[in-house]
Amino acid sequence: MAWIGTGTRRLPSGVPPLWAWLETVLVCALFVLVGWWIDPSDPFFLDAPFPWLLLAPLLPALRYGFSHGFVAALLLVGLMALAWEWNGGEGQPFPAQFSIGMIILAMLSGEFSDMWTRRYLQQQVINDYQRMRLDEFTRNYHLLKVSHDRLEHRLAASGNSLRGALLDLRRMLQERAPGRDALAEVASHICGLFAGFGWIQVAGLYEVRGEHIVVRPLAALGDPGAVDPFDPMVRRALAERRVISLREELMASEQALEEDLLAVVPLVDVNRHVWALLVIREMPFVALHLDNLRLLAVLGGHIGDILSTTLGTLREPVPDPEQAAFVRDLRRALADLRDYGLPALVVALVFPKDHPEAEAMLNLFLGQTRGLDRAWRPDPQGADKVLFLLMPLTSEHEFEAYERRMNTQLEQRFGQGIEELGIRIHPRSLGRRDRVENILDWLHETTGIDRHSDTDPRRTDA
Repeated sequence: MAWIGTGTRRLPSGVPPLWAWLETVLVCALFVLVGWWIDPSDPFFLDAPFPWLLLAPLLPALRYGFSHGFVAALLLVGLMALAWEWNGGEGQPFPAQFSIGMIILAMLSGEFSDMWTRRYLQQQVINDYQRMRLDEFTRNYHLLKVSHDRLEHRLAASGNSLRGALLDLRRMLQERAPGRDALAEVASHICGLFAGFGWIQVAGLYEVRGEHIVVRPLAALGDPGAVDPFDPMVRRALAERRVISLREELMASEQALEEDLLAVVPLVDVNRHVWALLVIREMPFVALHLDNLRLLAVLGGHIGDILSTTLGTLREPVPDPEQAAFVRDLRRALADLRDYGLPALVVALVFPKDHPEAEAMLNLFLGQTRGLDRAWRPDPQGADKVLFLLMPLTSEHEFEAYERRMNTQLEQRFGQGIEELGIRIHPRSLGRRDRVENILDWLHETTGIDRHSDTDPRRTDA
């Protein structure tokens, strides 16, 4: 039954206070009338084996609280006093001890009822508050889920992803002859990448020759105006080969308050060669934060690698292009780890040579590589079934999820998991002090493959 609290009293829902008091009086009168009907000489059950009159104030006290029980006891004591006076006492003393005991019993019962009523009302208020918060959380959860689903559908229907844009840039550069003209032809596309993924509104892309920039921009977003090649932010970006932002300049020197540049992003490859500078003049205030600046720096590094691969010395033929790509991406992952704290993993996979499906298992892992992963099979023609994987932006916890997914794929195709098939997996998180040579040595020592002279990264990633 639901209850409505009023002060320290409680009333059943729908019962008005006047009716509660009337019910209290009727209960007392009913007990007296029943007692008179049973024994007119003892309507208050004073001579009965059990003092049934005590139940008369007990019921209102438990039902309505202290006030109703106390008033009911006083009413019965008054009726007994009137009856005792009406009969002139008849030689019997007034039942004072019985009356006092009945009043005390009614008071204790009423106080007990009020105490538990207060606790009940307190828990009811807490429960109502928690229910309200739960309803708010449920609504917000469903709104967030609907928003997330719509975002997934929008992204699934759109081919405009960062990786796809970088692959398009690589394809565009590969279709052109190496030289400075090729960079000028794709400059507008590079600016579009930064505008689309970095919230840039006004900026200019300037070619770097030696340690100086060409004042005339290769491409521009909006009207970037003229740039001073001796601007402190431009000079620092060229010297330190990293993103320099107005926020950092403000903390370094008060003179930067007069600067009109927001950030300078170098397109620098893993060999620390700067190909161009993106000088940013306008962008939304909410975009000038560390995460977005880090995204711009990572994007500039990847574009620099693409320029180095397609226009620089890496365009020359190499003995093992797959190894060269692995080493190049490994250098980029180590640079991102040192500069921006982005995690990465290298994994050595050894497949059982005697298993008839070893080649199929290796191809399954190759087919399940993610978009940013780089795979390298060091000895494709040899008897060793070994595969090296580079997994950028992957922590150990995320690798566990990848391993569970691959275990499921193997069970579905071959009927056994990784351990049953005898596949050995050796993951290693990249550290800030790691070098490419150390990582390659660890990969070959773990798999038992000898490193030949043609696996030296200094030869494949000149």
